[in-house]
Amino acid sequence: MAISKTISCAGTDLHIFDDDIGVCVSGGLDSAILLYYLMKHTKSTIHIYSQGFNAKRRRNTIIAPQVVEKCIQLTDNINIVQHIDYKDVGTWSSIAEAPIMALEQNLIKRLVIGVTMNPPDDVANSFTPELDFDSRRKTTGDNDLFVNSGTIYYPWANIDKRDIAKMYKEEDLMTSLFPVTRSCEYDPTCDYFDDIEDPNLGHCGECWWCKEREWGFK
Repeated sequence: MAISKTISCAGTDLHIFDDDIGVCVSGGLDSAILLYYLMKHTKSTIHIYSQGFNAKRRRNTIIAPQVVEKCIQLTDNINIVQHIDYKDVGTWSSIAEAPIMALEQNLIKRLVIGVTMNPPDDVANSFTPELDFDSRRKTTGDNDLFVNSGTIYYPWANIDKRDIAKMYKEEDLMTSLFPVTRSCEYDPTCDYFDDIEDPNLGHCGECWWCKEREWGFK
């Protein structure tokens, strides 16, 4: 699949492709800005994949469609197909299940995933030492952008939330797209959250992911 053009997103390159693509959208900051750029610059059909988890009260699949709607308003692009499925408990493999199957069935030609690096180790470990976070988001800056024979593309793999903040500010999205996103991973099944008030569709401010968001956008 040919690259039709490459755009600069606050200094980070994003390749735009000719054929139909898939993008995973959780409702968080990284996937929201990625979807915005793709909808703004892609002429091909974009397939959007989101997953809700019963254990976390399916909040991702409430927020993700709001992000999609806001991106439609901002870009006037409706050449999208949204796919939502549900699981009792989410894992990385379950989140990727539907888009990987779409790749295998040739329904999409490439899957684009907006995963960033973690903050520097000392910062990341200071947020909530009691909670595990995704250690695959290496801070080395030499993460692969393309995997799975080039069919899966991670354009944000070598940047962190500070760079994502620059994108929102460069595109003037701090009062439009930013407030619609949700990074919180409040989990009513986890003991850590026993004394933390349920934020519903807001942010608890106490989980690792809320603190990463605050750090990146301070």
